[in-house]
Amino acid sequence: MKFSFKAKLFLLVSAAISLVALPIIFFSRDFLIENSMEHERDAFANTVMLVEDNIGAHYLNMLSSEVDAVIIAKDDLFWCASMLRDMEDLRSSDGREKTLAQWQNFFRASGYHLAMFDRNALPIVADPLIKAATAPGIVDFKGQATRSMVLARKGQSGPSYAVAHVKDGDRGEVPLLLCFLPVPEQGMLVLAMQVADVLDNRLQAEKSLGGSVQERIDGLELSAGTSVAIISGKGEVQASRGVKIGLGDLPEAAREKARKGITLEGESVGPLGNAFLYRIGYFKPLDWYIAAIIPTSIIKEPAETLSRYLFSVALVVIVLSLLTMFLLTARLIAPLGVLTEKARALAAENFRDDEDTHLEEKIREDMPVHRTDEVGQLASSFAALGKALDGNIRRLKETVAVRQRMQGELNAARDIQMGILPPPDSAPKTGRYSAAAFLLPAKEVGGDLYDFFTAPDGRQVVVIGDVSDKGVSAALFMSMTVTLVRYAMAEGLSCAEAMRRINDRLAENNPSCMFVTLFIGLFDPESGVLDYASGAHCPPFVVSPDPAVPIRALTDVSGPLVGAMEGMDFQPCRAVIAPGEYCFIYTDGVSEAMDEEKRLFTEERIAAALDGLRHAGPEQVLDGIMERVREHRGTAEQSDDITMLCFKRS
Repeated sequence: MKFSFKAKLFLLVSAAISLVALPIIFFSRDFLIENSMEHERDAFANTVMLVEDNIGAHYLNMLSSEVDAVIIAKDDLFWCASMLRDMEDLRSSDGREKTLAQWQNFFRASGYHLAMFDRNALPIVADPLIKAATAPGIVDFKGQATRSMVLARKGQSGPSYAVAHVKDGDRGEVPLLLCFLPVPEQGMLVLAMQVADVLDNRLQAEKSLGGSVQERIDGLELSAGTSVAIISGKGEVQASRGVKIGLGDLPEAAREKARKGITLEGESVGPLGNAFLYRIGYFKPLDWYIAAIIPTSIIKEPAETLSRYLFSVALVVIVLSLLTMFLLTARLIAPLGVLTEKARALAAENFRDDEDTHLEEKIREDMPVHRTDEVGQLASSFAALGKALDGNIRRLKETVAVRQRMQGELNAARDIQMGILPPPDSAPKTGRYSAAAFLLPAKEVGGDLYDFFTAPDGRQVVVIGDVSDKGVSAALFMSMTVTLVRYAMAEGLSCAEAMRRINDRLAENNPSCMFVTLFIGLFDPESGVLDYASGAHCPPFVVSPDPAVPIRALTDVSGPLVGAMEGMDFQPCRAVIAPGEYCFIYTDGVSEAMDEEKRLFTEERIAAALDGLRHAGPEQVLDGIMERVREHRGTAEQSDDITMLCFKRS
């Protein structure tokens, strides 16, 4: 079945609206429900936290009263102990025990306990409870051994306090507040009192705290169906509201986690299959559990009602949108038929003719170019397309022809340039000498050069250079340099003398101020002597097959760049190549080859690569170095000409 473009467009728009609207409605419903659930979770959690905060506030007030009572008790103990310390009878051993015994009886009637220890922690006047509280192994609530507090510390003049639990006959274990006050040159005075009354007051405060929490819960605005309960560790319900919750309703695992300080929150399902949110907290100081639940059905109902309403509204909007889109599609499609006919006519035009075909006037006929909307703009643009296309095609033909001519000339220049240099595999080879070269221009033509031939005295000439520029100008400068080197060396000049002559000839007529880094060497395979001159060229490497012999660089430089200035002097240099060693010479296109992150290959990497090629021949050395350069460069383009030359003494 074939559909018209109008039908396809209408169906496409209808499908697009449906694919957009329906998921929005569906996910909006989930979002509303989830957002409502999240809001209720927050409100639910805040409600429980208000209860927890209320318990904490009341407990803090209770602790404040308890702390005040302890402070008053500490002040009383200190005042009494200070009074005793200042008595004259305690400053000498005569009558001290009798005086302390009298005061001990006096304080016992008031609920105080008195003891004194000498400087060796031996009791002068003992008391059973104080003795038990300062026995070895007894620590106060801070974890400090009370026995160590009997001994006065150096520089101590003020009191120190401790609370320890000791057994007191039928009363069982009781808390004892001790005040340790040093007596200069005598020992330690200890005055203590039981603080059980403070704990009794605390129990009364805890009972009244339950009533206060109940009032707080009753005054909260809870969501419908929310139930809250405060349950003690013994199962007593201290306060509650809503559905009754007992200690047995809290699983042992949940209570264990709550006792560890982990507040439990989440969703669960009851025995009747009804889902609910829950939160279980624990207030450790009072051993109270705070539990709250709310059915999830109560939370979801408002969101479900709102989502149904939005779905109905969205369906009405979709229907109206589709009707409007149908009318707009019909109006939009009509001019496209005319555009189709004009496109066919444009395809039949012969753009190979040189005459102006006036396609703009032909296409404007019967086109809705008078419209100001996008269709009118499309028609006007289509009318101008013919003329622009005709002109562009003619200009493209001209550009392609020019480019083909230029490319042909560059290819010819490349062939000529490479013809000036000897083939890489044509190096002279003798029984004790072998060589190889490699050149890869960055463009069609480049400025690097190499050469090797036999000098009139039988020594082997090796040449390598790098012109300061690239392209055609560098290629011309390079060809001049190669020619000058060959003529100079054919006359039997030394490397330094040849370098001076080449420099002067290149600098005579050099308006572009071009120059070349140049290395010329004369190598005697029999003696291994390499006489050379280096005009600011990269230092060659000499590599021995023996791993114990380090790779060395020929860092001596004869003079500056060649061709930049006349009258420059170049000094001769000499090196010795041992049997089995080879010399590797290169241009900066090797050491400065860059990867994707503009990191250079560096001379250190060249030396590391040569270390793995100690036993290789010249061709294998060049192949190995080029492989390392390609690995380093990765996908980055070649930025400079790469030229290498290697010769070996067998």
